[in-house]
Amino acid sequence: MSNIEHENDLSLANFMSGWRRLIENAVMPEGFAVIALTNYGERPVPSARLAEVSGRPVSEVETLARQWGWPPTQVKNGLITVNPERSLLAPRRQLQIGDRRFGVTGCAPDVFLYAPLIRPSLQVEETCPATGKRIRLVFTPGGVVSIDPPGTVVPVPPSQEVDRVEGMGTPECNADATLCAECPFYSSAEAAQRWLAAHPGGRVFSVREAWDLSVHREWRDRMSALLNLDATGTRDARPQ
Repeated sequence: MSNIEHENDLSLANFMSGWRRLIENAVMPEGFAVIALTNYGERPVPSARLAEVSGRPVSEVETLARQWGWPPTQVKNGLITVNPERSLLAPRRQLQIGDRRFGVTGCAPDVFLYAPLIRPSLQVEETCPATGKRIRLVFTPGGVVSIDPPGTVVPVPPSQEVDRVEGMGTPECNADATLCAECPFYSSAEAAQRWLAAHPGGRVFSVREAWDLSVHREWRDRMSALLNLDATGTRDARPQ
């Protein structure tokens, strides 16, 4: 049976308060801003543009970009590029953006942080580690377009587990090689039961429920304001 509950449930509210704290204090928005501004590697972004949206000096954002383990970035001649193929870790899922297709690392929950920032749409493909079934998800900035299998779920560990990750909230964070390796998509809530047993206090959410969680709605509003996105998800017309 699934442990998915309604968000007005008190225990879930407490669970989400921990994640709200993490997203506000430990998630580096600059990394996701680079994903948005480059459309996950489609084009470079001037360091000055990232400095502008993050409110940091150019030298500081370039130093940050050189230190990130995820997303894999390179800084050269005032431009920041994202190249997923530079990751030292084996890809856990495949992304398709337009005609581009490439493998990425990261946690399944990360998808809900960068999917709203990708244009025009993001296709995610992954193999369920419990059943071997292919999982295929499609997102646009406005929401979830399709889910196959329909019962696919995303596992979310308790915030206390994330707190124990070395370097959490810093460029040196090693979550991609540790915690993220343990947080894939599952083809159903039943398929995720072993994950739940191994992560006491964790929860699984259907894909649409995860998209609609208040912490993700707040994140989308925050990044929309940071990156000057309008209500339809269109970026401002500044040159890239």
